[in-house]
Amino acid sequence: MKKKKYWKDVLHAFTISFGRTLSIVFLLALGAMALTGLKVTGPNMQNTAQEYASKTKMADFYVTSNYGLTKTEKAELNKIKGVQVELANLTDVAIKHTNSAVRIFSVPKKMSLCTLISGRMPKNDAEIVLGPSLQKKYRVGDKIVFSKDKANLLRKNAYTVVGFAKSADIWDNSTMGSSSAGTGELKGYAFASEKVFDSAFYTIGRIRFDDLSNHPYYTDDYDKKADDDQGLLKKKLQKIGQTRLEHLKAQPLAKIKRTKQKLSELKENIEQAKRNGVPALMIARQQERYDQGMSGVRASENKLSQMKKPTYTIDDRKSIAGSDGYGTYKNATTSISAVGNVFPVVLYLVAALVTLTTMTRFVDEERLNAGLFRALGYTKRQVISKFVIYGFVTSMSGTFIGILVGNFFLSPMISDIVSKTTVVGSEEIGFYWSYTLLTVAAALISSVLPALLVAIRNLGEEPAHLMLPKPPASGSKILLEKIAFLWQKLSFTQKVTARNIFRYKQRMLMTIFGVAGSVALLFSGLGIQTSVSGVSKRQFGQIIKYDMLVFNDSKKSAGQKTKSEQLLARKARAQENVMLKSVHGKNDSSLFVFPDGNINSFVDLRERKGGQKIPLGNSGAVFSEKFANLCGVKKGDSVKLKINGKKVRVRVSGVAEMYAGHFIYMTKAYYEKATHDSYQSNVTIVRLKDQDVKNVENTAADFIKLPDVYNVSQNTSLIRQLASIVDSLQMVMVILTVLSVLLAIVILYNLTNINVAERIRELSTVKVLGFHNREVTLYIYRETIVLSFVGIVSGLFFGQIMHKIILEMIGSDYIMFDPSVPLRIYLIPVAAIVFILFVLGCFVNRKLKQIDMLEALKSVD
Repeated sequence: MKKKKYWKDVLHAFTISFGRTLSIVFLLALGAMALTGLKVTGPNMQNTAQEYASKTKMADFYVTSNYGLTKTEKAELNKIKGVQVELANLTDVAIKHTNSAVRIFSVPKKMSLCTLISGRMPKNDAEIVLGPSLQKKYRVGDKIVFSKDKANLLRKNAYTVVGFAKSADIWDNSTMGSSSAGTGELKGYAFASEKVFDSAFYTIGRIRFDDLSNHPYYTDDYDKKADDDQGLLKKKLQKIGQTRLEHLKAQPLAKIKRTKQKLSELKENIEQAKRNGVPALMIARQQERYDQGMSGVRASENKLSQMKKPTYTIDDRKSIAGSDGYGTYKNATTSISAVGNVFPVVLYLVAALVTLTTMTRFVDEERLNAGLFRALGYTKRQVISKFVIYGFVTSMSGTFIGILVGNFFLSPMISDIVSKTTVVGSEEIGFYWSYTLLTVAAALISSVLPALLVAIRNLGEEPAHLMLPKPPASGSKILLEKIAFLWQKLSFTQKVTARNIFRYKQRMLMTIFGVAGSVALLFSGLGIQTSVSGVSKRQFGQIIKYDMLVFNDSKKSAGQKTKSEQLLARKARAQENVMLKSVHGKNDSSLFVFPDGNINSFVDLRERKGGQKIPLGNSGAVFSEKFANLCGVKKGDSVKLKINGKKVRVRVSGVAEMYAGHFIYMTKAYYEKATHDSYQSNVTIVRLKDQDVKNVENTAADFIKLPDVYNVSQNTSLIRQLASIVDSLQMVMVILTVLSVLLAIVILYNLTNINVAERIRELSTVKVLGFHNREVTLYIYRETIVLSFVGIVSGLFFGQIMHKIILEMIGSDYIMFDPSVPLRIYLIPVAAIVFILFVLGCFVNRKLKQIDMLEALKSVD
């Protein structure tokens, strides 16, 4: 019977204030969901991608050469211990009657294997398998025809589609990088038999190192080992270059030798003819043949003497053409993990501290019942167990709900948003005991521990004392009372509000902290959304004004160049022949050299703070802001950069606002002064009259078809890549913003509810004294409004700090997000809290109207 009464009282604790129970469950569920959901998303996505890379045996490096590749290179590279090499072919072509570029790969056999989606792989040279981006336009059994152009390596141009497959090297279906066909932007890829390629050499060599397979692609260990292996490859290829050059020269030299022998015999015949008195006309003809032959030999020898060693380019997974998706995915998982280290931790901390206050108040409320049970003979341990059970059940209920929702709903949802255009597949859900145990421990500390400690402290008193109301704290003056001239000017209600605020210090701090935390989370969430969404518009709408870069072939004739000049005259609003170079180092950069510093029509060089214009002069170079930060330099500093294969000291004359990519801008005069090399333009920078996306693509396609143009790079592809990153981060921050608003609602409801319950006798007294309903509500709610205002101001301050920290953490090496925040981001959190306060105020007013004054004022003696 005694046990039955005890458990009935324990159950009663859950139901007597069901709102309090639900608020604790909801708070901890919210915190656990955000904490586990964001913490596991990064690892889940990384493991999913690692599984895809392992299953497809994705290559670690990709080797290309200006002379193509042969089995000579393969044999030499295979001598490196633990290396696998596979030679393959690829070519960029445009689909006939369109400007859509497709990269056709020979079907891989050992590494970078394609994953079949539907259909089957090609069985002969008339069949082809297409990538996922072409699934909407073609079906199995359809014919696909490619255009014949200058760089087409295919033996035939018409194929039958027999299936669809995903590439191991191209991870994103929307941004696949640049192309030498079509508009200069890759729209799809395909796989065909090796037999369809009409080439004496291989186009690409894929390489895997056995030691790298032991390290996941996203770890620092992989990056460090990959750097070492890339250095090893570079040294090996440098040695191979001379051997390959000798092989390339061998056949022509043998031919020259045979030709010389024949010409030598011809020369002897001519001399013999002269001695034999052969007519001069016949001798002249033979002499002409001899002279022409010797001229050809000298030309061939001259050509061979000028022949340079093959140059090899080694790309890794991040730099190979079409690797945009790989880099974007890797950056996205890193960004989400970074957000998971800040946002949910703050959210959970706020939720846990408010839960702590709620549990402390619950134990205080149960003081009378605790005394009664002690008087009835229950032990301290039994009475304390009631509070521990309540804290344990509510906290674990909320925590396990949060863990389940975070692991199996929030994490997959975020993952699907980020990876919706990738080929790696749906997230593989993993269970991480470390995060689960951390969340459970935090829940126990925030709910069970305070209940236990307060119960032990309270139950130290005698049962008779416990059944009496808790004695009020001894009165004392607050700081404001000591400022006499200010205190005297306050009204009665203002004095009461000031006294009550400091009277309940714990609730005061929790209200301020709870509101500040909610506002900080809301501000940082909205701020991140604004920062990432404004990048593309700022860079490609205000800063970079040109539409494309046209890469010219300087070896072409004047007649061929005239065609591109005519096209420029028709289409371009502004154009300039400039020099574009790659600057190598820890972080690579693009160097633009303008002949006369005339850059304003193409790039708006300005400082991010203040927007002051930066002139391009002859005393230094202008660095983009992110690149300057990575180099650790500012205006007036100097830094060594690797240009044209040699280290050059460059002075920073300005740091320009730029968000995506790394750029350095110089004048011709400063370039020649710094590098001691001569200036030679190789790119035409073009700003079109009609900057519509469709027109930009069509114009790029027109340029690529010209014989003196070998490539075109347009901004639309960069904009799409940036948009992909921005969209994924935007959606993640929307989810977190919603969680922040829910947190603010529960916190304010919880603290307001505690305030009303704790002071019900005081409010009844005020009501008996003749205060109207509105005055009674404001009597207590005015404190919440004041404390919330303090919390809002504090929250905006801490929100700015959080916003800055998260921005730095989610930005990749090549992207800098806009740290400036517009006025509306300050106003929205304020408006949200004010609206929540208004709605809760209506709820409190309605609740106070229903108070039974006489019942509330009854003595508890």
